[in-house]
Amino acid sequence: MRKRLPLFNLPNALTLSRFFFAPAMLLLVTRLRDPALDPGAWKISLAAFILLIVTLLTDLFDGTLARARREVTNFGKIMDPVADSTFFMTLLFGLSESPRFGGAISIWLPILVLYREIAMHILRRYAALKGNAVPAKLSGKIKMFTQSLATAAFLLLVLARDWTYGMPGGAMASEGFLRGCATFAGVYTVAVNLLSLVEYSRDIPELIAEYAQTDAPDADGKA
Repeated sequence: MRKRLPLFNLPNALTLSRFFFAPAMLLLVTRLRDPALDPGAWKISLAAFILLIVTLLTDLFDGTLARARREVTNFGKIMDPVADSTFFMTLLFGLSESPRFGGAISIWLPILVLYREIAMHILRRYAALKGNAVPAKLSGKIKMFTQSLATAAFLLLVLARDWTYGMPGGAMASEGFLRGCATFAGVYTVAVNLLSLVEYSRDIPELIAEYAQTDAPDADGKA
C-alpha cells in the first residue's frame, strides 16, 4: 500500500515561506532611499538583499529536500512555481513604485508578468481537465535562474553604493546608473517570462486535440 505523504512537511513549508517573504520584500524595496539623502539607507538595502538570498535558498532547497526525504507531493509541485512567480511579481511591483528609482521600472512590466502567470494557470487547468500535467521545461528553469541572478546582482549593486557611500573611493555607481540597471533587470525579467510562455504554449494544440476527442459526441449524437 502506498504511503500517504503529509501535506505540510519541511519542503512545502519552505515553498510557502516565499508567500510570506513577498510582502516583506515589497515593504523593503519601497523604502529604499538615496544614501545622499539618508545616511542609514544601507540598512534597508542590506535587509532587502539578505531577504532575496534567503528566498532563493528556499527555492533551491525545497525541491532538493523533497526528493531526498521522499516527500514530493502534488501540492508542492503546484505551489512551487506559484510561490516563485508571486515573489518576483511582488518585487517588480515594489521596484516600479519605489521612489528611489524614479519610475525606472514601468508598472506595465509586472503587469505583463501577471498576465503570463494567468496564461500559465489556464494552460495547466486545461491540461488537468484531461488528466494531464504540464511538465517543467528547460525554459522555465532558465527563467528562474536568470531572473534570480539579475535581481540579486541589481540589489547587490544597490547595497554596494549604499554601504560605501561617503567612504574614500566608494559609491562608484551613481543613482542614474542604478536606475538604468533597474530598467534592464525589469525588462530582462519580463522577457524571459514571456519567452518561457512561448515554449509552454507549444503544448496547447495537442491539449486542444485531446480535449476535443474527449468531448466528441456519442454515436447517438449526445455529447
